[in-house]
Order: sequence, then C-alpha cells, then structure tokens
Amino acid sequence: MDTRSGSQCSVTPEAILNNEELVLPPRISRVNGWSLPLHYFRVVTWAVFVGLSLATFRIFIPLLPHSWKYIAYVVTRGIFSFHLVIHLIASCIDPADSNVRLMKNYSQPMPIFDRSKHAHVIQNQFCHLCKVTVNKKTKHCISCNKCVSGFDHHCKWINNCVGSWNYWFFFSTVASATAGMLCLIAILLYVLVQYLVNPRVLRTDPKYEDVKNTNMWLLFLVQVQTLIVVIIGMLVFLLDLLGLVQLGQLLIFHIYLKAKKMTTFEYLINTRKEESSKHPAVRKDPYVQMDKGFLQQGDGALGSSAQGVKAKSSLLIHKHLCHFCTSVNQDGDLTAREGDEDPCPSALGAKARNSLLICRRLCQFSTRVHPDGGSMAQEADDAPSTSTLGLQQ
Repeated sequence: MDTRSGSQCSVTPEAILNNEELVLPPRISRVNGWSLPLHYFRVVTWAVFVGLSLATFRIFIPLLPHSWKYIAYVVTRGIFSFHLVIHLIASCIDPADSNVRLMKNYSQPMPIFDRSKHAHVIQNQFCHLCKVTVNKKTKHCISCNKCVSGFDHHCKWINNCVGSWNYWFFFSTVASATAGMLCLIAILLYVLVQYLVNPRVLRTDPKYEDVKNTNMWLLFLVQVQTLIVVIIGMLVFLLDLLGLVQLGQLLIFHIYLKAKKMTTFEYLINTRKEESSKHPAVRKDPYVQMDKGFLQQGDGALGSSAQGVKAKSSLLIHKHLCHFCTSVNQDGDLTAREGDEDPCPSALGAKARNSLLICRRLCQFSTRVHPDGGSMAQEADDAPSTSTLGLQQ
C-alpha cells in the first residue's frame, strides 16, 4: 500500500514492482474486506479460525473434568463468538472518507493519476482521483484505490483498510483473538499435565464408558490411538503459540500507539524521519543511495535485481551529464539544483535538466515498511523510485 498525506502530499497510485512483479492499483475501488480479489491472508485467517474452533470444542474441551468443562465452554465460546462478530464488522465497514462515501460511485473505474498535471494525489485536502475534498488525516490507499478517513494501515488479514470508521473493531479483533489463543493454550497445558499425572481424569465423559482400552481416545466420536491425539495436540499447540506471539506483539504495538496518540502510518513516518536524520549524508544524493544499494523495494535491494541494474545505469548516465545535488526541506521533500562548482555548457546543461525532469516525473521512490507481520504500509517520496525505474527501461 502506498500512502502520503498532508496538505501537500498524498499517495501515488502508480505501478509498483513487488518481488519483480508488476503491481497495479485496482481500476475499481474496493468497498470493504469482501471486495474481490480476496487476499490469501484472509483465506488463511478463516482456515485457522475454523480449525482451532473444531479442535477446541470437539477434541480438547470434552477431555476436561465435568466442572471445568462447562466453564471452558462458556468462556471460550463467548470469546470466539465475540471475535467472529467483531472480525466481520471490521471487514464489512467501508472505511472511506465521508465525502467519498457520499459522492463516489464504486462501479465506475478510477482515473489514472497523471503526475505531469499534479505533483501529488492529495493537495490542499483535495483528492485528484476521488475528486472530493477530504479531511486532514485522510490518505489515499493504493490497495483500495480510494481515500480512507483517519488512515491507519491496510490490513491483509481482514482484507480491508483500517481507519477511523473501523479502527476499534480492528483493535477488538486483535484483542479477542489474543484472548482466545490464551484460553486454548491453557486448556492444552491442563490436558497435557493431567495426561502425565492421571489420565483417568481426562476420561470422565460418559461416552468413555464404552471405551475399555485406555490407549484409545474419542476423536469426533471415533476411537483413535493416543499417538494421533498427541500429534494433533502438538500441532495445535505450536500453531496457537505462533499465533499468540504474533498477535501479542501486534496488540502491544497498538496499545503503545494509542498511548502515544499516533496511528500506524504516523509512526512509520516519524520512524523514517528519525532514520533520515541519522544518515543525512546518505539521504542527500539519490545516486549515492543507488551506488551503495541503499534503496530497496519489497524484500530485495535494488542492485540485486535486473530492474535495479538498469535503473542504476540510467541514473548514472544522467549523473554524468550534469552534476546533480539535492537539498532537503524542513518537511522532508527533496529539491534539486544544478551544481555551481562544476558548471557545464549551457546547451548540455539545458538538455541535462530536461532529462532529469523527465526522469523525476517517471520515477517515484517508495519505501516499504512492515510494522506488523499481517499489515503493511508504504509511503512515497519525491526522490527517484525503484518501482518505476525498472519500468522505464
């Protein structure tokens, strides 16, 4: 997802390279988490939820003693049901800006952004793609191709943007999922300890009266050996533990954001500014970044791909035509000027400047950051990009 915000910055919904594959924004804006295509993360989410629910209510809770069994049923069913309802609400809500909701026709294709006409998608709180005036904290998401009110991030797990309309439903989804994982781990640990101490405690269900062999257990009313139950229990425990670690980190991260009164997007912007201030010399010249392989797109460095090699060669040609240096404004934008200490002939300088302007219009630098495993945000800058550089070759 590409995002930019503020009075003079916005998203740049242009083609990007993701793992050397061309990724285009959808021509038809997405409405909510059920808009096609569904991300495979969403399919994984539902598969895990159904699998863990079946294992919890059909395999492990029936093994508990009579008194604990009904307590576990009430508590776990309450948490799982709450999570299911909140998850559906977070997915079904349209997080678009209020003016977009009122004026946008989702059946009409979105226009292609023309950077030669506008420097940014959103300027002075007006979106040139949605054709509406938006709020100050509204950003245009490239994954949904629409302006999202109070944009936080685009979550692939619910297949929807998270903004001011559905943020607390998203937060409750994460919190309830974490609570459900904790309950399941507690049940699994209890079953494991009782099996090692006194296995008869786990066979108090009336259905076990007909099971004479102590090495046999009921699995969906089918008698299976102990080894099968142990294997299933270990797989569920590992899956539950992995999910708990990821969800726990995400929950703590969002609690931290709320304590700081920040969104995920604002946190990423501030982090990037801090990193830029620590390495000002590297950030000043985009050609230096190219030479050192500093620019990255997705998971791989620019210099490690074929597109990156072509882009680097193109930039070096422009660099040799005319000395190019950059200065950084207070708002973080880059401005270019021709070097005074290495003047070139006027004709050559004019050609070089025109060539550089063309290059800057074609290219858009995008830095991908991963704040949490399931959710991902990108922000665009005015420096040359690894995304479109490969496309111009």
